[in-house]
Amino acid sequence: MLSTLLSAALFAATPEVGAPTPAMTQALEALARVTPWLSSPDAFRDPQHHFDVARSLDALAALKHPFLRGAGTSSAGVEQLFANQAAWARTDFLARNTESARYRVRGLTQLCLSCHLREPTRDFVDAQQVVERLQLPPLEQAQFLALTRQFDRALALWRTELVKKVKYDHELYEQLEGLRLAMRVAVRSRDDAKLAQQLLAPQLTRTELPHFALRELVVWQKDVLAWDKDRFALADQTPATLVTRARLLVESSGATKTVAPVPERFIALLRAASYLDEAMRQAPEGPFRAEALYLLGVVHPTVSDSPLWQLEWMYLEACIRENAGNPAARLCAERLKERTWFTWRTGADVPAATRAALNELLWTAAKGGK
Repeated sequence: MLSTLLSAALFAATPEVGAPTPAMTQALEALARVTPWLSSPDAFRDPQHHFDVARSLDALAALKHPFLRGAGTSSAGVEQLFANQAAWARTDFLARNTESARYRVRGLTQLCLSCHLREPTRDFVDAQQVVERLQLPPLEQAQFLALTRQFDRALALWRTELVKKVKYDHELYEQLEGLRLAMRVAVRSRDDAKLAQQLLAPQLTRTELPHFALRELVVWQKDVLAWDKDRFALADQTPATLVTRARLLVESSGATKTVAPVPERFIALLRAASYLDEAMRQAPEGPFRAEALYLLGVVHPTVSDSPLWQLEWMYLEACIRENAGNPAARLCAERLKERTWFTWRTGADVPAATRAALNELLWTAAKGGK
């Protein structure tokens, strides 16, 4: 597991303005090569695609990420997480565990998207042409557009595709996943409650959606309306104010009182994550740091997709190591223990390496690592 100190949620340092680095181009090329087959287990394992998939995974596993800005930064932590998962995907694929590999690569695309939602000054070269050349289905195209920071084009596709009548359950599932991505853009990239309302409104009248989904969307809409009413603009706030508002959102969601995700409070917790990211970007060593790391660990079961479970581990581990032997470390350790047991359900299911890492962190939290 990660032991790198975390200075912000995904990227502590502000990138310099300029052309994309060679690594960004390399990453885009590798993801573009493998993306057409990610949605289909059969296509991903098809022998005729083996060479291109393997080449992409080789490139991703060897990638020196553009957000690697030196030891001790949050970017270094995410770089290590990305590298570990890419290497694991490559190992699985070469061992013919293709579904495990596909699952991990899909998680990597979500990790990329999480960063690119807030990366303000860099973009990819010829990204539009790359997307067009892939000839992806519309919802997959929208995701790739968002991944390459073409948010307006992605939103235009989502507005059209998310309200289409579909015949099959898997198509409804894909629309709901697309809606989650669209809301991440509205909240984390645009900080725009009205945009979120516009995306949600057509969904609330769709009788073909599953009842559980409609129940969640009703709560999302309430949270969006409350957000619009309080006119809390991220850009106008101090780091301390951002952490205070994030704390209120997390506590009101009930996320601190349950070990399970809270999908009906997705919007509120997305906002909390966005505020915490920005607070730690502005003041990475601020007095609220330990609390922010804990809260980020709490929100990520809801706002991250399941392949990125290690993100919450990363935040909680940083909290433990930086506050070893103190109450903050013990709070984070207890949360990590509960989430680990919840994730694997029974002790027999917990991987040996995970169990060992957890025990070491529990000791560190209690004894200060001595």
